Amino acid sequence: MSVVHQNVGLAVRKARDEAKRILTELETRGHPQTNQSSALYLALVGIQKRLLAVDPPPAPIAQFIADLEGLLRQCEGKLAPVKTLIEEALRIGKS
Repeated sequence: MSVVHQNVGLAVRKARDEAKRILTELETRGHPQTNQSSALYLALVGIQKRLLAVDPPPAPIAQFIADLEGLLRQCEGKLAPVKTLIEEALRIGKS
């Protein structure tokens, strides 16, 4: 696993943690964005696991960048704080 994979993995973990915090809050309130929040959280969990995989080794970082860019569109409304964290992961991955 490369240093870039590790660093992007750490940034994705921050986004995942924020998505989980928001999901818990939305579930408590019965907010209509709960399903969207859950989908975003689960996608980030999957990406992080794939980024930090040892066997088999993770895919090229470009694949993760495409996945993260796709998630940006879901970060609206109550999920907006996660967008900034995903953008940070993208900056790290593209550097």
